[in-house]
Amino acid sequence: ALTSPMVGTVYLSPEPKAKPFVQQGQNVKKNDVLLVIEAMKTFNEIKAPKSGVIKKIVVLNSQPVEFGDDLIIFE
Repeated sequence: ALTSPMVGTVYLSPEPKAKPFVQQGQNVKKNDVLLVIEAMKTFNEIKAPKSGVIKKIVVLNSQPVEFGDDLIIFE
């Protein structure tokens, strides 16, 4: 599982009406942007640590997260 490296708010798409960065079942490559976490008015891109398939997106859009919370489960 990919865990949160910081405390902040998760956003699953680059803009409110834009399509999400990734979807369940999607193949991703290492360093693809999966989501962003806003922390202290800064948007931090969270990238794939490895290539694989998105098994489950654990968090919801605009959800607050703590350090170490599960974000995405890889297969």
